[in-house]
Amino acid sequence: MPPRLHVLTARDCAAALVLRRGPGRWVAAIGWDRDSAGISLGQWFHGRIYEHRCDLSPDGRHFISFAGKGGTRWWTAVSRAPWLTAIALVPQDSTWGGGGAFAAPGQVWLNGSGSSDALPRGELHPAPPDAFPHSTDGFHTGGTYAALMQARGWRHLGGASYDAVLCRDLPGAGRIEASFALRAPGRAIVSNRYTLIDADGARKQTGWEWADLWRGRIQYAENGALWDMVPGAPPR
Repeated sequence: MPPRLHVLTARDCAAALVLRRGPGRWVAAIGWDRDSAGISLGQWFHGRIYEHRCDLSPDGRHFISFAGKGGTRWWTAVSRAPWLTAIALVPQDSTWGGGGAFAAPGQVWLNGSGSSDALPRGELHPAPPDAFPHSTDGFHTGGTYAALMQARGWRHLGGASYDAVLCRDLPGAGRIEASFALRAPGRAIVSNRYTLIDADGARKQTGWEWADLWRGRIQYAENGALWDMVPGAPPR
């Protein structure tokens, strides 16, 4: 089985961070330049990183994650992307809540996970508590992940929690629709799914694990690789 990929993009620049899950319980954090297609390995981690409770800062400098090794060993960490070594750490004893987001460069919002006193002064500072909706896992009791997608240009079409549907309009006509699946075969407990809709309204269900629009092109992850395509043209 190929590794599973999830991508976190910076809102204000070409930087992105790829979470590569596999083999086994290993996860790699990989820096990706969406303009040049250059990649740089950050670090490997043996455990679980919950991608829907993670974020990359708008300037691509910092990464906030919720991760752990099982049992009562869980934490929210802020690191310098693409590395995973924490410069701020908030431990917790369960997977309820945790993670966070960036309201602006260096401005950290914590998803119900402890005090902002852990943030290193001068480099990071707390965001307003209501900068994003709180949730238990990115979806339940609040649409944290949907709000992060909307901050990146996606529109919320309807639904809440795991039933949320969002879309990204393509240049000219057509769109990508994003929705979410629970316990899909070969995927994580919660996974993204994408439908490509052309100008005539014809719908094509894809096998993409992640997708977004960048400079008029569709970039997506499938079968353990990153792909790039002009809407309506073959991928490369």
